This record gives sequence, structure tokens and C-alpha cells, in this order.
Amino acid sequence: MPTDASLPFAAPQDAAQKPVLEKIGLWLAPAEVFLIVLSLLTGALAATLAIAFDQSVAWAEFLISFAPAIGLIGLGAYIRVKKQMHRAGLAAIGAGIYIGFSGVIAILIYLRFPISTPMIDTDLMRMDQWLVGYDWVSFVGFIAQYPALGKILGWVYNTSLGQLFVVIFVLGFTGRTVQLHRVLVAGIVSLLLAVAFWWAWPSVGPSAYFTLPTSTEQALGLVHGQAEGGRLLRMTQEGNTLIAPGMIMGTIAFPSYHTVMVFLAICFVRGTVIFWPMVLLNIGMLPAILSHGGHHFSDLLGGVAVFVLAWLFAHWIVPNKAEDQQTKANA
Repeated sequence: MPTDASLPFAAPQDAAQKPVLEKIGLWLAPAEVFLIVLSLLTGALAATLAIAFDQSVAWAEFLISFAPAIGLIGLGAYIRVKKQMHRAGLAAIGAGIYIGFSGVIAILIYLRFPISTPMIDTDLMRMDQWLVGYDWVSFVGFIAQYPALGKILGWVYNTSLGQLFVVIFVLGFTGRTVQLHRVLVAGIVSLLLAVAFWWAWPSVGPSAYFTLPTSTEQALGLVHGQAEGGRLLRMTQEGNTLIAPGMIMGTIAFPSYHTVMVFLAICFVRGTVIFWPMVLLNIGMLPAILSHGGHHFSDLLGGVAVFVLAWLFAHWIVPNKAEDQQTKANA
């Protein structure tokens, strides 16, 4: 079981004499540095594309929204080194990194609009029929026959982001450094992979193409219904005059990042008190993604594939022995 003593971030007394890179290593772990650099590069790419596309972005508003991320990373590094609060620092830095990356990747996603290349939604619908006979309108109509269940699924769908932060804080405050860094790497790399695929082969989901009866949407309290689908379709055709934080919503159909988040919430918390609650909660997430998320069935399969690739990368870049090596280095 990891303990505070096993975490390798206490600054030695001769820290002032160490090279710059070693000094950074006293405040931030290698995986944290990697993810911060990746976030900065993603932000630089977004800024470059915004200029190239002549797309207006509310940079000041986004910078304000990045303040919590910067604050959490700075606070986490400070309390880790100066206050010896290793676990709290681990959790704070992890949360800050994910918040910051979520902001820059949102800008990058919205820079894809308007979309002039052919969308693959029709192909995905054909694939769904061929694989399992799935039809979104029929599936949502079936769930609407059980309004209580539909509303519960809507609540479950809206817990995805909150679940990930619960994972970060539980892993951080229990000192599970390797697992926390892996879940951060897998979460961020999988989102980059999803966005890269979506940029090349865009899709917005069936809700943009079908109109559900008002009674069906009301019975479910549908999260991603006709209004959201219509807005997505308009963005694909007209783009956005200004990209601002308040307009951000889910846009990527295939591969489904909500599906990725299901596995992020489960696969890295084995051995913790939240493992079985997460398993039980996420049993309902898959039908919630299909109905409330307005997804093709094949979107889920794409999400699984992206997660597997990111999981393998996370295990490669954050090996099991990393924590032991860091501990020996500071012994």
C-alpha cells in the first residue's frame, strides 16, 4: 500500500544547487510534466489554428477559466514540497492538469466548425443496423416507456465528469501515484486520439438527423435531444462567430469519449473503496450514453478502441516500477 513516505517529492536541502530540470523534478513528477507540456502544446496548436482560420475566440474568458487549473497545479506543487502534504498535492495537481487540458482541447474541437468534409453519420447508422439492428429513435422510444428509468439514466449520464474527479481525488489522497498518473495520461491521450479521429472523419450523432416526439423528450428529460442536435447541425453548416466557454457542449459522436470515461472510472480504482460503487453506477452509463448522449451504437465501440490504445500507452509511459525507482532515488 502506498504511503506518504513513498512519494518522492520532498526537496533536499541543496536543491538550490541542482540544475533546472532537476529542480522541476522536485516540484512535479515526470508524468505531470509530460501532461502539462502536452496541454501547452495543444493550446499553442489551438491558437495557431484560430489565427490561420481567422476564427474569433474569447481568449480572455478562457484564460479566466484556466485560473483554477493554474492555481491547483501551483498549490499542489507548493504543499507537496513546502508543507510535505504529498497526497493532497498529488490530487490537486492531477485535478488542475485535467481541468486545464479540458479547456484547451475544447477550443481545438470547436475550431473544426464549420465542417465542409462529408460526415460519417450515415455510415455509422448502417454499421449499427448491420451489427446489432440498433436504431436510435426506437431505442429512445423504448426507454421513454419507463420515464423513471429514463430520468435515472439522465442523472447517471451527467455524473461522468464528476466521477473522474472523484477518481483523481481518491487515488491522490490514498497515495496511489502510479494509478493516478496512468488515469491522467490515459484520459488525456484518449481525448487527443478521439479529437484527431473526429477531425479527419467527423460525426455528430443521430440526434442531429431525427426529430423525436416532444412527449418522448419530456418523459426522459433528454439531455441531448432535438435542440442540441439541431445546434450541432447548424454549427457544422455555419460555424461559430465566437468560440467562448459558455457555448461548449459535447460534439464528438465517434468515438464516444463518455465511453472512455466509463473505463477511466473503473479500471484504475481496483483495490479502492470506490471500485464496486463505480462498477454499479456505470452499468447504467452505457444505455445512458446511447439515449441521453445521442450516440450511435458504433460510437461505443470506437470509445472502447480508443481507451485500449490510451491504456496501453499509459502503462508504457508510467511503468509499475516508477514509484519504487523514484523512492530509491530520494532515499
